Amino acid sequence: MTSFKAWICKELGSFRDDLDWLWRVPLHVWLRLPVLLLVLSAWIWLARVLPKGFFAGPTLTVDAFFLMLADNRQDFLFALGTTVFVYLSGFLLAAVVGILLGAFFGGIPLLSRTFAPFIHAVAALPVIALIPLIVLLLGLGWQAKVLIIALGAVMPVLVNTQTGVQSLDSDLREMAAAYNVSLTGRVRHFYLPAALPQIMAGLRLGAIAGLVTSVIADFYTAMTGLGALLQAYGNSFRMDRYLAVVLTYAAIGTVFTGLLSLLENRLSPPSRRRYLA
Repeated sequence: MTSFKAWICKELGSFRDDLDWLWRVPLHVWLRLPVLLLVLSAWIWLARVLPKGFFAGPTLTVDAFFLMLADNRQDFLFALGTTVFVYLSGFLLAAVVGILLGAFFGGIPLLSRTFAPFIHAVAALPVIALIPLIVLLLGLGWQAKVLIIALGAVMPVLVNTQTGVQSLDSDLREMAAAYNVSLTGRVRHFYLPAALPQIMAGLRLGAIAGLVTSVIADFYTAMTGLGALLQAYGNSFRMDRYLAVVLTYAAIGTVFTGLLSLLENRLSPPSRRRYLA
């Protein structure tokens, strides 16, 4: 009997150790499950209420997604690859330009005050208004799409970087001035590390804005990406495939912003990592 109790205690202890990882999962991660169930329930309800042909439920959408993956013509895979390539190219261009300009504008107060009205004017300018000019200069190819996406994503990165650098502690500025650190050295060793949270926030906002702009770019330039499929399926009322493409866009945005959060977690000091997820 004693050996049986010991065996039970051992097995229960082992089972508790196996489930120990569940207690380490943050609360907000668990709260996402009921939110997801609520969204799925609303989706199913809308599919039942709305007339057929105007909306598609989760089952039909998932089936359409796998049918597009298995299509011998591989239109979906080609469109997905094109969209991801153009999107990443435009976003990387926006990230480099936005971080560099934001750091220099934020690090030089006179430069920041001089260019402030021009930055605000460019930030308020709708990218869609520039598309005809961009197409006229670069044509309908992928180069035009990259520039359109970069213009849509650059301003959140620039403004957040500039704000982060401007909020730099005055002691760090005095230290850099006391050691005669060059402007490039200040940007690299002082401004960018101190402004990391604002920079990463700007990158996430820019990633979302760039993805939205990529849809617009597909509509107004060469019809080669997911935006082309979105327009084709929408015009033909193939709502199952239409929603599958919409969810693909959502997945791209979720994965990419998640990767940016992981990058921020990796670059941040240990004291801030517990606030990132």
